[in-house]
Amino acid sequence: MTDDLRGFRPQHPSLYQLAADGRSLEFLYVQCPACAKLSFPANVPGCGHCGDPLQDAQTVTRPGAGTLLEFVTLHVPLLPGLQTPRIAGDIRIADGLVEEGVIAVSDESQLHVGMQLRAVAVAQASAEIFDCRFVPAQAGGAA
Repeated sequence: MTDDLRGFRPQHPSLYQLAADGRSLEFLYVQCPACAKLSFPANVPGCGHCGDPLQDAQTVTRPGAGTLLEFVTLHVPLLPGLQTPRIAGDIRIADGLVEEGVIAVSDESQLHVGMQLRAVAVAQASAEIFDCRFVPAQAGGAA
């Protein structure tokens, strides 16, 4: 596995993009022109905070990071191709937004509620595509 994934394509280009370091991810948000809060993903049809239709909204990027709210080990694949066991969690990413994410650690003992996570790109085996995984903010890579 390579640490620099420049030249690879995102699995979900409406959610994230590769940061300049070739490893970290930036999330794609839309900033509401009415209330100035962020909504995720950037192609959402309206502001989740105030209901504005976001017709004149700007897409903004922010570092892919968040606070772990809860987590569980999955023993059944919830998505096609998701290897199990895998740890998934609810992560507060920005402006009170909570998203589910796959956390790339070997077991739950490495996690605790309230810890900071960061999003990193992980190469997919079948093509030059990368997906998003969360790792503890202090950690250097994915498991």
